This record gives sequence, structure tokens and C-alpha cells, in this order.
Amino acid sequence: MIFVSIASYTDPELPRTLRDCLDNARWPADLRFGICWQGDPAAPVPLDVFRNDPRFRFYDCSIADSQGGSWARSTAQRFWDGEAFTLQVDSHTKFDEHWDERLIAMLESTPGRKPLLTVNSPLFWIDEEGRVHRETTRGVPTSRVNDWTEGTGWAPWVDFGPPHPTLPGRNRFISGGFVFTVGRWNEEVPQDPEHYYWGEELSLSVRSFSWGYDLWVPSEICIWHMLHRDGPPRRHWEKGGDTVTAKNVVAFDRLRRLLYSDGDGGLGRYGLGGVRTLHDYEIYAGFDFANKRAHPDVFTGRPPDPVTIRSEADWARGCTVEEAFANNPERTALRSFDE
Repeated sequence: MIFVSIASYTDPELPRTLRDCLDNARWPADLRFGICWQGDPAAPVPLDVFRNDPRFRFYDCSIADSQGGSWARSTAQRFWDGEAFTLQVDSHTKFDEHWDERLIAMLESTPGRKPLLTVNSPLFWIDEEGRVHRETTRGVPTSRVNDWTEGTGWAPWVDFGPPHPTLPGRNRFISGGFVFTVGRWNEEVPQDPEHYYWGEELSLSVRSFSWGYDLWVPSEICIWHMLHRDGPPRRHWEKGGDTVTAKNVVAFDRLRRLLYSDGDGGLGRYGLGGVRTLHDYEIYAGFDFANKRAHPDVFTGRPPDPVTIRSEADWARGCTVEEAFANNPERTALRSFDE
């Protein structure tokens, strides 16, 4: 069975996402859903057909009581009940035909004891006549950092890099909008409910890696993320600057304790695992967290093969984000890794 975990903040796309997930599954009877629904009484969304389906488990709260995206993902994750596989997606997602069969085949053919498929999913959109369009020019994209500063609590911002040069291929980062792995990930690497937005995915990446999960991109795209053509969807930060600032103070502190301080950070089950160390992740991904520098591959998106740091010379190539984009001030995506 596959456990599908979704956090949704009064998203009118949720019913379409759930129906599309079921309609395009090879084995829809083997799906189980955990959904944290943060609803707005002034903007009801029809979900009764799913509430009456035993495959669905809902946690309901109002947007007034929501504690943010990471809290909602943590809440949805707690519905996991031993299913063999888990899929985490956003509530505005498009599924290709037999996505479940294809993802299981990809995962089981990927090396390692605990492979984890994750990618910054390419975009889809729906035109005025209801036709679905998918962005295909990115292929299976790599992920690259294009912002990494003190102003965001030293939480890097990750966006699309060039198409992945080899498939299956490695990934540095977990994208919260698409994760597919073994079910026990929900228990071993639970979402930290006190994170917010900045830093959540880096924390999850490092913690998963430290638990022995190997991060890979899928060999093909079968799940797509919605391009919101009429503006971004509603999110918890609509509560205003004071709420966002207070949440970020806590989240940035938790990221600092995980990555930028000595010791275990006192984070308990939201800290590092015991299979690999933080330094192992730095070698793999190419980060020098203490000095706030990273290997150039981090900024171009060239993936680890199988690690980024192979020698002292590679450490010496570390640079800041400003140095990485000195000749590209707009920080636009590079056409290839070598341009």
C-alpha cells in the first residue's frame, strides 16, 4: 500500500488533486490518505465524497488554528499506519497514468537500502478551456541554490537547475512537494512541526540523509506541480508579518541548532539520525556550513557523483552565493553546468 500525505491550506484544488490521484493510479484500492485540512469557513471546499471513503483520514482545523505548513505536514504524516510506501505531495498536484506502479518500479530499481525519490516537480497549468498543459522542457530537473544569506536564517533557497545528466541520478535536496520512499520514513524522519517555510526542506534533507536515506531524482516525471497563473495560493503567511516573524525566529533557531552549532542541538526526534553524520552530508552535498560556503556545484545544480567533495582542492573551491553569481547578478538559471 501507498500512504499519501497531503497538507492543504484552504486549497480549492484539493478535490481535483485527490480525484486525479485516484483516477490515474494503477491500484487505487491500495492507496491510503492522510490529510491535514486547514479550512476557511468563508470559503468552503467540497470534500464530503472523500470523507465518506474509508481510504481517507482527515485532520480538520480552521485556518485560524493552523500553525503553518510544516506543522500541517507533520500532522498529516501521523496518519501513517504501516503502509509499505509513502508519497508526500502538495494539494495542487497532477498525476500521470499509473503513477503508483511507475514510482514503485523506480524506487525498487534504485540502489541502496533506503532510496528516496524527490524532485522539484515541473509545472502544469490549466488553460481557460480546461485543457491541461505540462512543462516538458526541463526534463527531470536538478536542484540548485540561488540564495543563501543571513536574512533567511542561512536557509538556502532551492530552485530548478538544468536537466539531470544521468538517470537515475542523485539529488542534494528534498523537495517537500514530492517525496516517494519507504513508509517507515514517516516514523524515522518525522516532519518538525516547529519549522516554518525557510529551512524546512534543508532540515529534512540532512536528517533523512543522516538516517541512511539516499536521495535520488526519479528517472521520469509522473507527478507535476501546479503553476498558479492567477497568483500564488493562500498560505499561512497571510496572517501577517508579526506572525511570520515570530514563526521564523523559532524555525531559524532550530535550523541553527541542527546545522550551525556544536552538539546535537537538543532537537530530540527532530535531530540527526545515527547512520551518517552532518559532515558526511557536507561531503556528499558540497556544503561547508560552519563557514557559510559551498562547492560551485551547489549553485549550478550539478549533482553529486557519488559525492561532491573528493579532495582538499574541492573544499578550497567553496564560495558564497554572491561569489557564485558574481558574473550572473540576476541569478538566472544556467543553460548547462559549464556555462
